[in-house]
Amino acid sequence: MKRKWLNMGFLVLLSMILALAGCSSNQTAKKSTGTTQNKSSGEKVLKVALTSDATRLDPHFNSTASDLTVTQPIFNGLVRFKPGTVSGEEIEGDLAESWEMNQEGTIWTFHLRKGVQWHNGYGEFTSSDVKWTFERLLDPKTGSPFNSELSVIEKVEAPDPYTAVFYLKNPDSAFLLRILMDGSAGAIVKKEAIEAAGKDSMVKPVGTGPFMLKEYKQGQKVVLEKNPKYFRGEPKLDRIEYLIMSDRNAIDVALEKGEIQMALGEGDQLWLQQMEKKTNMVLDFPEPNIFWGLFLNTAMKPFDDILVRKAIAHAIDIKKYVKEVYGSSSAGQLASGPIPSKIFGHADLGIYKYDPELSKELLAKAGYPNGLTLPPQFLSSRDTYVKLMTFIQEELRKVGINMELNKVDVPTYGANIRKDLNGLVLYGRSPKPHAAFALVDHYYGPSTVGMQTAKLNFSHFNKSDQLIEAAGKELDTNKAKEMYKEIQKQIMDEYVVVPLAQTKSVLVRSKNVVLGYDFKGTMSYFYPITETTSIK
Repeated sequence: MKRKWLNMGFLVLLSMILALAGCSSNQTAKKSTGTTQNKSSGEKVLKVALTSDATRLDPHFNSTASDLTVTQPIFNGLVRFKPGTVSGEEIEGDLAESWEMNQEGTIWTFHLRKGVQWHNGYGEFTSSDVKWTFERLLDPKTGSPFNSELSVIEKVEAPDPYTAVFYLKNPDSAFLLRILMDGSAGAIVKKEAIEAAGKDSMVKPVGTGPFMLKEYKQGQKVVLEKNPKYFRGEPKLDRIEYLIMSDRNAIDVALEKGEIQMALGEGDQLWLQQMEKKTNMVLDFPEPNIFWGLFLNTAMKPFDDILVRKAIAHAIDIKKYVKEVYGSSSAGQLASGPIPSKIFGHADLGIYKYDPELSKELLAKAGYPNGLTLPPQFLSSRDTYVKLMTFIQEELRKVGINMELNKVDVPTYGANIRKDLNGLVLYGRSPKPHAAFALVDHYYGPSTVGMQTAKLNFSHFNKSDQLIEAAGKELDTNKAKEMYKEIQKQIMDEYVVVPLAQTKSVLVRSKNVVLGYDFKGTMSYFYPITETTSIK
């Protein structure tokens, strides 16, 4: 009897020890990094920090860097830039295996891959998906910001399941760039999936890419899981977790601890110097340049007066800002005209001369001898915007122009400037590598914010519309360059934008991340994540 009680006591004691061990193990797991948990489960999970929420995962409505970052691994286009590049010479087939155009450059025929499968059991990708995608984009009722970018398309036909034919209104030397997956205008979507999602279509993306949506929690995270049926082969990663993290210090600590493996960096030279000391991190400065401009709304007083616009332009010592913030690093340099450099058609026109005394004289001529108080302006809470816009605010104050700034989150800022609520719009963007895109997006009448065909024309500039249209049709590259140069001169003469700086996206990743390609550039402001991306 005594032995029986001893045995029972031993079993109880053993159970308590095991239970305590289990508790200890669970507590440790909660405190440990995602990397440790991934090893124990055998899964490869890449964790990525997003500085703002991704709210538009329908690629035809992407509006922020976070939207672009998340949708990039979900969708495919007919063509794409070779991963890690942004050169027009590096365009390759994606959902199309090959293509050709007629002698006039007005008919493009694409031969599609066979057997490509949509996510979530929506069947095989065919030319009818291509036709419906572009008809959706071209329908003004859809309200896609890419509508005007694709307006050169007359119609799309699908003569058989694996052939798609585009008929253009006129020749267009930039046509392949227009329909790239990179930048989302050319992302192919599934009609049935969008209709089934209904009002939730913005957060229930269905594509053909290497990863598909698993979980979406607004303001918290987006989780993608691998698509084992991906036509280029099963992805090496099991999941991607995009975590919304707006605090710079929190992101840097999480990188150091291995809790995340990828993030946007900062162009500030102090931050760069600190990160360069981290032996477990890799810094990347991908092409293309991000052009930063201060766009002046000519439809709003007092910015409708060119004297006021000139006063603002000559009051900003942007050379001082670039030197203080970027120093000798490759992350930032002065702008050289109203569009980014290193793209086809760019003309080196420099920046406006810093002359605060001239600014004061111009204000006096405009009827403001005692200075001017501008309406309150919205400001993005993103650190790059805050630094640059508060610098501009102080520069304007020195010449007698006072301006209140109302800081809002990134999505709200994007929405407000598209509603035409700002007179001064600070905006940074890297368009596709052809002047046609930057000029149409920012300086073409139909692209004016507030219009049904709106894109990013915050200044309401429309005086070069005919020349922009003519340049887009010109297949002679030398003639096109001359036309683009004249357009940029017209823009500078009207003072509708103050060219500020050109920066590169600063990206940071753990050395444990294997991209799977040579990384030179990206159109999504972030690392392309493909089926070849992995973690050591």
